[in-house]
Amino acid sequence: MRFRYLRFYFTDFFLLPLIVFCLVQVDLMVYGLRMGKGQLEIVWNARPFGEVYADVTVSEEVKSKLHLIEEIKQFAYDSIGLKRSENYSTFFDQKGQQIMFVVTASERFSLTPHVWHFPILGDMPYKGFFVQAKAKEEYDRLKLLGLDADIGGASGWSTLGWFKDPVLSSMLKRSEGDLAELIIHELTHGTVFINVDYNENLATFIGVTGATWYLTSRYGKDSEQYITYINGNSDEAIRTDFMLYSANYADSVYKTIALQKDIQFKKKVRVGVFDSIVARAKRLNFSRDSTFGVRLEKRLAKSGNTVLLQYTRYTAKQNDFFSQLKQLNNDLRLFIRKILQQDGAPL
Repeated sequence: MRFRYLRFYFTDFFLLPLIVFCLVQVDLMVYGLRMGKGQLEIVWNARPFGEVYADVTVSEEVKSKLHLIEEIKQFAYDSIGLKRSENYSTFFDQKGQQIMFVVTASERFSLTPHVWHFPILGDMPYKGFFVQAKAKEEYDRLKLLGLDADIGGASGWSTLGWFKDPVLSSMLKRSEGDLAELIIHELTHGTVFINVDYNENLATFIGVTGATWYLTSRYGKDSEQYITYINGNSDEAIRTDFMLYSANYADSVYKTIALQKDIQFKKKVRVGVFDSIVARAKRLNFSRDSTFGVRLEKRLAKSGNTVLLQYTRYTAKQNDFFSQLKQLNNDLRLFIRKILQQDGAPL
């Protein structure tokens, strides 16, 4: 009798709702299975660092970079206070291939990101794919809906503890400072998660600040490694400030035409906004990046507002975080503890 009631309970309260969900959300289920398969193929084929170190066919350059990642992780745990995990303790050789593709989208006449709804995670402003053709299908679908859309590659990602995230071979092409920034950025995602925009901004801030700390502690501010990283960031700071200004400018213009019904008029205004942004971009002074304006012109023509939203998603809160860190006497470890307390996450 007990088994009978248990069977009815399982059928009524678990199995039937699950079947209904699968029937209603077929596309979502198929997508989830594809993503799980893609992620598991990488996880299963990733090799532990120890195995890579013992392999005589692996170059010393690769082994040296993996040792470096271990040092960066230890610094992130001990000196910054990020959560310890087994992430980035395995290595996956991409064989020179891009393996992850990210699709984003936006309304054409407002800086409103298109979102995908996922169980547990909620609304997400991007969608990942391990098969380029599937990413292109989603891109084409969004364009047919009249949205701006973009496909980009991912140099790294965090599964927020669902899987053991591996080091990808493409990561090893980065300079020491850029590699430290990437690893610390991704470890931040595994330490705290509030919402997408907040977390991407937070991970960007902690990644850059943490990488600066790391290079200073290991080499000093007069070192080639530190100077190379800081000089690279100076151009990036100019780009970021300009793109955030451009996003605010575009947003303000779009709001003035929000009630307009004439689509042709809206298109004309949008072209004027992009032309103005590109003209300003071509007048910027960079120490090394002389083609930014030309690249931006091509990207806006292809991907529209998604280009502007990428900057607001990753960098719009940097000044706020900098002010908070300054109030804490530039103590990054204390800053992270405050964030965790704010989120209610365990310390």
